[in-house]
Amino acid sequence: MKRQLRIGLGVVLLLSGWISAFLLNSMPPGSNYYIIGPTLLLGGGLGLIFKTAGGKLTAVTVALTALTALLTINQIYPSAGVSISAFEQGLQQPAVRGTMVPLEVAQDEHSGPFATERQLEAFADLDIKLFARLPGPVRMLAFDDTGRLYASIPKLGAIYLLKDENRDGFAEQPILFHVGLDRPHGLVWDGNKLYVAETSRLLELQDRNGDNSVDKERTILDGLPDDGGHWTRSLALGKDGSLYLSIGSRCNACAEADPLRATVIKVDPATGQSAVFASGLRNSVGLAFAPGSDVLWGSDNGRDMLGDNVPPDEINRIVQGQDYGWPYCFGQRTPDPELGSAARCKETSASVVDLQAHSAPLGISFGAGLKASAEYRNSLYVALHGSWNRTTPTGYKLVRIPFVDGRPSGPVQEFLRGWLLDDSAWGRPVDPVVGPDGNLYLSDDRADAIYRIHWKTAE
Repeated sequence: MKRQLRIGLGVVLLLSGWISAFLLNSMPPGSNYYIIGPTLLLGGGLGLIFKTAGGKLTAVTVALTALTALLTINQIYPSAGVSISAFEQGLQQPAVRGTMVPLEVAQDEHSGPFATERQLEAFADLDIKLFARLPGPVRMLAFDDTGRLYASIPKLGAIYLLKDENRDGFAEQPILFHVGLDRPHGLVWDGNKLYVAETSRLLELQDRNGDNSVDKERTILDGLPDDGGHWTRSLALGKDGSLYLSIGSRCNACAEADPLRATVIKVDPATGQSAVFASGLRNSVGLAFAPGSDVLWGSDNGRDMLGDNVPPDEINRIVQGQDYGWPYCFGQRTPDPELGSAARCKETSASVVDLQAHSAPLGISFGAGLKASAEYRNSLYVALHGSWNRTTPTGYKLVRIPFVDGRPSGPVQEFLRGWLLDDSAWGRPVDPVVGPDGNLYLSDDRADAIYRIHWKTAE
């Protein structure tokens, strides 16, 4: 009887040790000394069982208690992100494999990262073409009413125009649409006007004589924060005709002095009048309205320096007047270990979808308008730009989130990956947009490229 009690106590210690270790790995760190608890529990259980039952039973018990603890954590604390698939991702052994699709490149584009034949792993029946190469890191994309594509290149202070007049899936020679701007980023077309978000200004551009070059520039809003930190400004156009402009934080994690920092603001493009629409958004690079609605969605990049798996990056339903927590809270109202509190976080809005920490979600786009089956049309596409401060790199891919009745209806799905090879990235996805031809276009600011993603089969 004493032997059974000792083995039972050993199992309890092992289970407790595994559970506390998994929780410690997934929750914000409070102190480096916290690791002592799981170590003592695991060591005590291991020693007790080994002394009582020998090596073989000890090995079996360790494996079974680890699996039991993992399954228990997934049930009682699913937002921790502790799962079998998470461990497989960390080991670069994804559970699901897609189909390797050769990237089709025009004859005169075999240079730079495309001097080598490239393949991408697709989770749909796709053809993928290198639609265009541009003379600098390409960021945000927008189509006008005639089907021409515009791309911002902040480093060059330029916007380029791309056309595919022969409809072969490859753009002709890029046309310089406008230059001399201050880090242009977000783009939105409305009628004959292109709205452009610079770091410190919101502009309206027009090409009135149709020569593919801007001949009228108007400043809608000036004096946006330009004192360091996150400099990108992104745009979305609402059904109400207002522009929604994201302004990232000045710092990694701090109480901002400028009330415009870490917000989305609402702007009247006719008058330039603006007001904060939502706050507590550290860096919402991706903004998109759900098809046919006035519901705004945004990606948000979580803070750094809390470890590999904390905090999650986020997809938020951005509602007027709501506070989304930064810098005090993240994800499911979890307090920041350096700045937050449970009481403070109760007053904030939780994220709708949590993504792997440091994935760096940038542009987002709903799939309505794609020439694809319903499951792909009813999805939100999210470009994961990729990590810079994670032990094992993550991101560097395009994922999708299924939607039903205006809400996410399932877990994040792999869609396209392959830019990360052996912990080295040859490309970094930025902005997916649906073209009027029913294809998905995706920018890449490491390969200075735009891809055209075509479904070979559709309903």
